[in-house]
Amino acid sequence: MRLSSTYPHIEDVAPKDVEEVQRFQAAFRREDIPHKTFSTTFHRSGGAGGQNVNKVNTKVFMRFGLDEQAWLPHYVRQRLRELDAKRINSKGEYLITSEKTRSQRHNIEDCLDRLWESVCHAAELPKGPDEETVQRVEGLKKAEKARNKEHKKRQSDRKANRRKGFDDH
Repeated sequence: MRLSSTYPHIEDVAPKDVEEVQRFQAAFRREDIPHKTFSTTFHRSGGAGGQNVNKVNTKVFMRFGLDEQAWLPHYVRQRLRELDAKRINSKGEYLITSEKTRSQRHNIEDCLDRLWESVCHAAELPKGPDEETVQRVEGLKKAEKARNKEHKKRQSDRKANRRKGFDDH
């Protein structure tokens, strides 16, 4: 087992989760996102747009309950919670907003694009270390142990020399 770290490690992921996520990654496309599971609301957008921004609700708030999304593997939902904690409100809803354009339709597409990118990022499995890295780390550990042992030997000799000088008087 390895020491604790903030970075995910392939050994920390259950084998059944690895298989499930690999199947999900192979089949998941942006078009597969089920639109019916979202709640979409529109608000007035700020910024440029002249009088249009005062009349038309183009800002999009797209939210969905993360625990209710059966189309997402458990591991991906957990990673979304970890990676995008700021997007999850007190009700446990994942929230995405967009006011990039002056069109509702384009802002909805932008929200879906951002959700797709977030899901793809969360579905990335951590990679285990390659053989070269393992060997390098083992070499560094051995070198550190040797340095520590040499340092202890020098300290021991130094203290032994002090005792010899003290006993002679």
